Amino acid sequence: MPEKSAPNFHQMLSWLMTEVIYARAHMTIVKGLKRADRGVVNAAPVFFDMTMRTHADSVVLIASKLFDHHRGSISIHALLPEALRHAGTFKHGTAVEVRKIVGEAKACISSLEPILKAIHKRRNETMAHSDPGPIVDPHQYVQEGRVSYPELDSLFEQTGMILNRFFQLYRGFPAPLDFVDVNDYKKALDLIAVGLQSS
Repeated sequence: MPEKSAPNFHQMLSWLMTEVIYARAHMTIVKGLKRADRGVVNAAPVFFDMTMRTHADSVVLIASKLFDHHRGSISIHALLPEALRHAGTFKHGTAVEVRKIVGEAKACISSLEPILKAIHKRRNETMAHSDPGPIVDPHQYVQEGRVSYPELDSLFEQTGMILNRFFQLYRGFPAPLDFVDVNDYKKALDLIAVGLQSS
């Protein structure tokens, strides 16, 4: 079997930034649906409940992927050594600046460790696998896997800032980390509200 070719630094950076964009979109939608008009949500409660759960699960899975430690995974942990390896090739920054960002990124990741521990627990025990732990001791699972929306917002904000700093040194300008029409779910809610009023 032929050996897989490894992505270069720019490909890894672009992939991770795209993941952050999708995570932030999922966050925007799930938080928006939680604040949606109760009359609209109650018109199709199962649909809205499953939609919110799916967006929330997607947020956790993307966060887990961004900080995956598995060998060969495209993650922040894989990106940092690549940045150091190519530190002298950034067109809009020096090797010293790249090394400085890598150091700051490591400190940031260390500060996020309690959140990441909860995220990995949720991913490993109920999303990617069916671990007996949450069934046998659901209280412990809830306690150890507890992560709030503000914590997730902060995680993606800080991750996006790290990635964008590399991107700026590489390309010379920052990249937007949000979909232009990320709030278009509101149009769907408005159409449902209008339909309910006319029925």
